[in-house]
Amino acid sequence: MGKIFMKMIKGEASEEEIDSLEEASALRDIAHMPARVKCAVLGWRTLKEALLGEDADDDEDDEDW
Repeated sequence: MGKIFMKMIKGEASEEEIDSLEEASALRDIAHMPARVKCAVLGWRTLKEALLGEDADDDEDDEDW
């Protein structure tokens, strides 16, 4: 789910992928507001770091997430 969310934020997700995010799809237009992207992904990056023990800032492409 985190990988799809990141694709949505970058404007790369399909409509089907966005719909699978359910309530998180409400942030779909964040891709058009660069100043808000960091805020939108903060929770996902924090969760990733907590679960995987990685520094989320070092992983730009989030391929494994």
